[in-house]
Amino acid sequence: MSGHESGVWLTASASVLWGTVFVAADVGLRYTNPYILVFIRFLLASAVIIVLIGLFDRKLGITVELTRATTWLLGMVDAVGFLLQYTGQSLTSASDATLLANLAPVLVPLVAWMLARESISRMQAIAGVLGLSGLALIASPSFSFHGTSALGDLLLFGASASFAFFIVLSKRLGAVTTGSALGIVVAITVFLAPAALFLGKLNPLTLSLGLPVWYSSLYMGVICTVIPMVLYLRGLRSISSSESGTLLLLEVLSGLVLAVSMLGQFPNGYELAAGAAIVSALAMGVAFKR
Repeated sequence: MSGHESGVWLTASASVLWGTVFVAADVGLRYTNPYILVFIRFLLASAVIIVLIGLFDRKLGITVELTRATTWLLGMVDAVGFLLQYTGQSLTSASDATLLANLAPVLVPLVAWMLARESISRMQAIAGVLGLSGLALIASPSFSFHGTSALGDLLLFGASASFAFFIVLSKRLGAVTTGSALGIVVAITVFLAPAALFLGKLNPLTLSLGLPVWYSSLYMGVICTVIPMVLYLRGLRSISSSESGTLLLLEVLSGLVLAVSMLGQFPNGYELAAGAAIVSALAMGVAFKR
């Protein structure tokens, strides 16, 4: 397997794992608020990383990465994205969130061109349009941009922009090792803590959140955070930011498949058309990247 093929598989695997977060979050949000849930998710991820530091830090170099300013910069950018996403979701409809919280794959090529002057092929441009069309089809039955939802929509767009900048900056700053990925997760946890304490009203002395919250957070912390973050940033070694952005559309497909298989939420005509558009975008953006 070539370096490029390895990068594609690593990034695709990370995207599929990230897509499973929606089901786990759906369970956790029934018992606590989003600020606490996202913080506990990363807190448990950091607990796993602390164990890895004790066992393998000489090989992984996590503590070295935690001394780098770039690790904290990237952690701050990603943490801002999570806070904007969760806050925006509480102010607007689920359909608006489906579209606006997943715009990062469409925004990445533009941000990559702005910051790193990465070229965008014609096929990648078409892939971006198809991906946007697919997301719009998912949201279209009840999409709105008026009243109190306008602020939520704006925050969700800001979240997608933050995630897009994180992807491009990670590539440009060379944060593509296992150690850097795990260090960034720890940094994100630190930046999320104030929101959980002051906005989520988390009392650190009484963490009686209920087993469903802890189970869902543990799954999200390990399966949806530690593992995919490592896979994704290592994949960035050998593929472009724009190509990795297109592969992130797999996150949406993964979420739709799980919604059907585990929640019994069968896709409507819009969602089936969206799936076809996203699959076409993936084919054009990756298989015909030049």
